[in-house]
Amino acid sequence: MTHTTTDPLADQVIRQAQLISQLRQDLNQLASEITDAYADLVSRIEGIDATSTTGARSAAAWCWRDLGPEAATELQAELDSWVSWLRHRYPLAKKIPPCWSEHPEVVEEITALWLAWQAAYQEPGPSLIAAADWHDRWLPGLIHRLEHGPHAINCSTIHQPRPEAAYA
Repeated sequence: MTHTTTDPLADQVIRQAQLISQLRQDLNQLASEITDAYADLVSRIEGIDATSTTGARSAAAWCWRDLGPEAATELQAELDSWVSWLRHRYPLAKKIPPCWSEHPEVVEEITALWLAWQAAYQEPGPSLIAAADWHDRWLPGLIHRLEHGPHAINCSTIHQPRPEAAYA
């Protein structure tokens, strides 16, 4: 659009309007490019997350009954390390006897406790109350079961194996 006037102020307003129109088009183009770049970035991050988590074991993968010898050794090492940390971090956890790994039912309980802890502290997007549940319910629940009832363990000073009949 060519508009010729003799009024310099009108010419300046027209040029400014044309410049604003061009800037609006440029901003729209930039917004579109940023949206595309953002979508691409999100897609790439999700791909990385999917790739990195496929190597991680899911909770179902830690079923002792289904583990082979190598996986069982790996899981036992992870649990040993975690229980050591747990016993030093939480005074209540010192009630887990040092011989916990020699009691199959306690190994199962510790595995479940560890998985609940991972869900609360290490998994992306945990429930807002997962950590509170772990502290209020899961850890004290395990300690209570270790100390009370028919499956209580009395290994505070020395390991006392259960009779084989207990597992029959």
